[in-house]
Amino acid sequence: MIALVATFLFAAYALGPDLLARWMLGFVVPRKNLVLSKSEEITRGIIWSIVPFGLAWSLRHTGLFSFPPNAKIDLQLFFSSLYSESFFNQHRDEFFAAAGSFWQLNLCLWLRLYGIVLIASLIFNLLISRYGRIRKWLDKENSWSGETIRWLLTTFILPRIAEWHVILSPVLLGSKEMHIEVDVLAKNDILYAGRLADKVLSPTGELQSVTLGKPRRFKREEYLDAKKAGSNVQSDAFWKPIPSELFVIVGSEISTINVRHIPSVPQFAERYEDIAELMHVIKLKLEKRKGEKK
Repeated sequence: MIALVATFLFAAYALGPDLLARWMLGFVVPRKNLVLSKSEEITRGIIWSIVPFGLAWSLRHTGLFSFPPNAKIDLQLFFSSLYSESFFNQHRDEFFAAAGSFWQLNLCLWLRLYGIVLIASLIFNLLISRYGRIRKWLDKENSWSGETIRWLLTTFILPRIAEWHVILSPVLLGSKEMHIEVDVLAKNDILYAGRLADKVLSPTGELQSVTLGKPRRFKREEYLDAKKAGSNVQSDAFWKPIPSELFVIVGSEISTINVRHIPSVPQFAERYEDIAELMHVIKLKLEKRKGEKK
């Protein structure tokens, strides 16, 4: 019986916080799936639980469900009764009283431990969602604090995210006024390009498919023929739009991907169009006024 209780406590204090942190991370980004042995998994859980447990222990006498009085004596009585049947028979009433104290003790620590892990996970998720803007700000910040924050982000944030999600998501974008353009070279030597509309990752973080918006296909044969003819050709003229709003490329058919972060200029283009229209109106009025003066 004592082995069963000890196993449960070990799982709750050593493995539970790491599982909660991973679960919370999955709400924001696909987490990096590490293939670990059982011993490595246990060691990882213990290391990640040390700091939250230390904070929970330091706060055990504050707030609701505080640490019960005489907790040490109650624990000794509780585990002694589990260990020895004769001791349990002699102290049956004291055992059940100590069991209530044991439950209150663990409830006190669990609430604080998992509350700390939950808050830390929310902070991690916030940093991940704003990583691009934080990184852009850090590029201009050369102080010691900036270097420290950069080290913390690259050490504790990025390694927890699946690599393909980092590459093919807005995580690295420094502004909302940007989008991702990709060039995909298929294994049959066909080159596609378009705006990244979506992607699918496997549970292990591998790329399963890429979806392109406003897809285009490069007419490579015609381009090579034009080059052989010796004419001065521009490669932009050999991109052919694919008659589809979305175009899906299966990951197993992808040979190479180039990723470009492009500023979203339509809104600026609209402003320029408004200015051009205004200038045109002003020009017409000036010409009309000159005609009236003549």
